[in-house]
Amino acid sequence: MGCISVRNGLVLLADGRIDQCDVLIDSGLITEIGGELRAECEIDATNCYVLPGLVDLHVHGMGRESTSLSSLADIAQLEASRGATTFYPTLFAPPDEIATQLRRHRRETDDLRAVPQVAGFRLESPYLANASGGLPKDCAPISEETTEMLLDAGGGLIKIWDISPELPGALSTTSRLTSLGVVVSLAHTAATIDQARAAVECGARLVTHLFDTFRQPMETEPGAYPAGLVDYLLVEDRVVCEIIGDGTHVHPLLVEKAFRCKTPNRLAFVTDSNVGAGLPPGRYELPMGWGTAQINGPNDGVRLVDRGMELCGSALTPIDAFRNVVNMFEKDLATASTVCSRTPAKLMGLNKGELAPGRDGDVIIVTRNLNLVCTIVSGRIVWQI
Repeated sequence: MGCISVRNGLVLLADGRIDQCDVLIDSGLITEIGGELRAECEIDATNCYVLPGLVDLHVHGMGRESTSLSSLADIAQLEASRGATTFYPTLFAPPDEIATQLRRHRRETDDLRAVPQVAGFRLESPYLANASGGLPKDCAPISEETTEMLLDAGGGLIKIWDISPELPGALSTTSRLTSLGVVVSLAHTAATIDQARAAVECGARLVTHLFDTFRQPMETEPGAYPAGLVDYLLVEDRVVCEIIGDGTHVHPLLVEKAFRCKTPNRLAFVTDSNVGAGLPPGRYELPMGWGTAQINGPNDGVRLVDRGMELCGSALTPIDAFRNVVNMFEKDLATASTVCSRTPAKLMGLNKGELAPGRDGDVIIVTRNLNLVCTIVSGRIVWQI
């Protein structure tokens, strides 16, 4: 792995300042940030922003590729072309199918060593109380047998596991997974505040696409405002909350509420991208019998034509989500980088998410209009216009 210098760019420093300087990467790590840093390979980033690579915690697919059926190498290339230097392929299927998919991906990638952008797998099913945009067959009761079967199939590479906290067995399973270093995420739930708090006490540290697939509380007495699960999660400092930042899955006013309650340090923008994300507007056939999807652009979601245009994921790509933080939700670059890079990296214990000596050499270069120019993973250029 050689030495590379990104020169003369507007570099977003770890303290949030932007300074025109160079970033030197050697042996996969950022070694120095300063002036006149020369290397055998140099990239001129004049008039461009130099930012931490984007970290996407929730990815079902992109373009015409699906995490269930496609090669992770192909998805990684698409992710690189949209600014993601790290992502978590997310599986949503019945338990036996998930196990088959996990084994295939591990076999094809030498246990992910061949795809350095992939930091591990995420299981969104089967332990859900509500399949939402998925299919009922994808959900299954929590059992020790199923858990151990999936852990074995994942070979230690399952890093995020979604669970509805109201399901029987949720608390003991949350404790078990947490003890193994798996981040448990509260998902697709109509749990009470007490049920969610119990799961957090057992180690749950993430919330799957907040607001989306969470039921609002019913008014129990005229004139009394009921506190619901989302209200609790917004003030629970032990959990990071995901947001699908397209303005469709979550109304912009609620996104602003989340920014103010969670702060960027407890908020992670995700794509929840599906097949179709990044494609031009049109209709596309989804894999695994999901039917026909309508794509109207990055911010209208992936919609199922045969199910009344129901949302089944988002059409965002990572750079779209980053741009939305700035353009749609009117935050600065440092905030956008925090929710798209630093917060998810910190949650997952990654040596990524900010530009500083000693951090992984994961860097993106974007124009002043936030169009992607170059993606660098561990000091290696993986995509460039």
